[in-house]
Amino acid sequence: MNFIGIDLEGVLVPEIWMALAESTGVDELKLTTKNVVDYQELMDHRINILNLKGINAEKLFDIAKAIKPYDGAVEFLDEIRKNYQVIILSDTFYNLSHDIFLKLKLPTVFCHKLLVSKEGKITGFKKCVEDHKRKTIQAMNKLNFNTLAVGDSYNDLNMLKEAKNGILFKSTEEIKKKHSEFFSCESYSTLTKKIHNIFKEQKIDK
Repeated sequence: MNFIGIDLEGVLVPEIWMALAESTGVDELKLTTKNVVDYQELMDHRINILNLKGINAEKLFDIAKAIKPYDGAVEFLDEIRKNYQVIILSDTFYNLSHDIFLKLKLPTVFCHKLLVSKEGKITGFKKCVEDHKRKTIQAMNKLNFNTLAVGDSYNDLNMLKEAKNGILFKSTEEIKKKHSEFFSCESYSTLTKKIHNIFKEQKIDK
């Protein structure tokens, strides 16, 4: 069986926090997992800025609701889900990205949950499990799946390394240069072709 673990933000949809930064004019929120290696550090920074600037959960959730998948993302997901087992492995949050999942036709998603106070402030987040992207791929390997992972950021590198095949999609020049061992591309057509070719060459049944 062929299995694909794929990141969400930056791969299928725009970065939610970047959209928030642009909407509010708060440049400190423009940092993403393409810039910061430590995800806990990044989220601590984000939550601190939100509270300092008085930006509540409702504002963030409204921005997430308005986000649309990249052109071609839905069709890409349709194609690979038709042929392979697929799970979205993301550091987003179920309660934040629910409407985005609907726009992607409700794929299976493993991600986290934002914690919101009664006053509507974001107070923290609850991880589904530490290092869940890599551990999911690891589990699929143990189940004898032929694994492939697609991501764009520092927080995707562990799952790309764990997978039997790793692909960087729309990543930064810095990440691509540091990790040239991974195939890299910028379009869904190239990505789809590469995925099909990998599984075809390895002659693993769908």
